[in-house]
Amino acid sequence: MPKKPPSEHQINNKETKPTLDWYHRFGQTIKEFFVDQKLTETRKGIVLNDLIDAGSPGVDFFILIVFSSAIASLGLIADLSVVTIGAQLIDPLMSPILGLAIASLSGLNRMFKRSLIAILEGGALAIGVSGLISFFTYRLPYSIHAYIPHEVMLRTTTSPLDLGIAIVGGAAAAFALAHPRLDSALPGVAIATAIMPPLCTIGFGIAFQNSPIILGAILQFLTNFAAITFSAVVTFAILGFGPYRMKKENDLTRSVLISAALLLIVAIPLAILSWSTVSSSRLNNQTSALIMENLPPESHPQLVNLSINAVEDMKEFEVTLQMVRELTESEALNLRDALSDQMDEPITLKIITLPVKIIK
Repeated sequence: MPKKPPSEHQINNKETKPTLDWYHRFGQTIKEFFVDQKLTETRKGIVLNDLIDAGSPGVDFFILIVFSSAIASLGLIADLSVVTIGAQLIDPLMSPILGLAIASLSGLNRMFKRSLIAILEGGALAIGVSGLISFFTYRLPYSIHAYIPHEVMLRTTTSPLDLGIAIVGGAAAAFALAHPRLDSALPGVAIATAIMPPLCTIGFGIAFQNSPIILGAILQFLTNFAAITFSAVVTFAILGFGPYRMKKENDLTRSVLISAALLLIVAIPLAILSWSTVSSSRLNNQTSALIMENLPPESHPQLVNLSINAVEDMKEFEVTLQMVRELTESEALNLRDALSDQMDEPITLKIITLPVKIIK
């Protein structure tokens, strides 16, 4: 007898089976990845013991803090990024931060307190050393030029990219610490996740009583600290670490609640800053495009710099242009009106023209 042709239901099953197999294989791969990353109980004990020792620092810890902060401070003052990177290589604060993360996850209250105290004491010492070096360096007889170095200014601003770098760096540090054969990756992580330079920038700002520098550096330090701690907690959880003691109500331990509260407190200004950064970048891009659209093309204009500042009740635009000729009064007024229409409010416009000569 001739075979019956397959039904529509059978055809649909054959078509969907490869798709279902693909999802199954993908899910199995993800599951195996997380299972394979979990450490043995022996290795977890070793990691915990190492971080407990790091969270209970001795004289050697504070000596390294002095060395690292001194190198970072001199690198900031001399405006040498290479020297600042060298200070990050010997940054001893990373171990207590990782200890704080694993103590939060495991519910080890004593270890949590010791790590937090080590971070606070080490940070205070670094700020003090930096403040003294900055104060005396600028007042020695050979007198360094009294200007704010570029390396210092870099530590007073924070962007969402800095947050992302710190998150990835914290995860990498926790993963490398848990695997003994990956210890060589820790110096690279220390460079990527800057902890000591922002602290030394705080000391620099205190020495010169400059509150914008102090507040900017504090925010950058808190950004890196919160991101490293959060990503380290997640990474340690994937590696199999977990609470050792729980309350009868199966509630979270006090250390977990404290660390979560600290992360939340830091996350609020970060969220505001991130939104402000994105909004500012969007405004700059839109304004730059509008400026170029309202400039005469025959003058071969190039936008060199755009600065938007809030002055009293209106915004002040400072535009630096490269052009073969200066703008006429009517062209400048048209540009001001276009910017005012975009902002939907009165503005002041300052135009700086850099002459350019085109030779054909």
